Amino acid sequence: MLRGIVDDMFDGRPVSPGRMHILDGMVPEAQRLHSTLVSAFPAYVTTVFTERGYPLNRTTALAIEEATAFLDVELAVVLDQEYREQRRSPLELFRTALEILASTLVDSGVAPSTTEPSTAEGDTYGLALGSSSALGPAAHEAHLEWGAAKASAFMSERSTTTNDPVVLLLAADREDRTMLVPLLGSPGVECLGARNPAAVAAAIEQQSVLIAFVDLAHRSARQVVTQLTGADIPTVVYGDGFDDFVETGLLAQGVRTVIRRDVFVADPARFLPRIA
Repeated sequence: MLRGIVDDMFDGRPVSPGRMHILDGMVPEAQRLHSTLVSAFPAYVTTVFTERGYPLNRTTALAIEEATAFLDVELAVVLDQEYREQRRSPLELFRTALEILASTLVDSGVAPSTTEPSTAEGDTYGLALGSSSALGPAAHEAHLEWGAAKASAFMSERSTTTNDPVVLLLAADREDRTMLVPLLGSPGVECLGARNPAAVAAAIEQQSVLIAFVDLAHRSARQVVTQLTGADIPTVVYGDGFDDFVETGLLAQGVRTVIRRDVFVADPARFLPRIA
């Protein structure tokens, strides 16, 4: 019954005419990502609320409507921009919309659930998602396609700026870095061998990273993975001795794939994006 209150407020209404010109100007991958993320938002929130035992009533339903409208508008603005001009990622906007729900729970005096601890900093109520896979196959596929289109655009463009596209590598030791950097570079695309999270943050800030490879043995690997997936950068993790639990956790966080070190080192270039 309570869930029906929310469902009644989201009846597949069309996009408002005031934003049709924005959506029409997007590339197809951006249009699809916008549509699937906005459509998935109410269902994701109601599912999480149900799992956490948070109230689904008129107050929270109105908050979901407000948050969905926020995501709808802000996501349209960002996705309509050129890739290099986008300063916020789609999932970052999704998480920002979820903060509206968190504020409503605080105002309503709802206690945070302790059964599902969040991996996101400041996510007291455990609402944040680790990756787009939590939104279902349609949204996850749209997110991956958009990321691939973004990487393709970076690699194919001939920019006159200094922010040339790079492949990012975080290797655990100098020997690996020396061996892998030349193998991951290509004409017009440099491989940057980062040594710490600060170097990764600088590369992300330059809006130039096409794809990143992270050695699980690096002492800052977990922190860097969080940085990269939070910025919607395709990320591949490689290493030795990881189990199903570690792999599942990394994939849930948004890592594209997790592979054995020997497989990666044998032919690292095979994991680079292919440009038509």
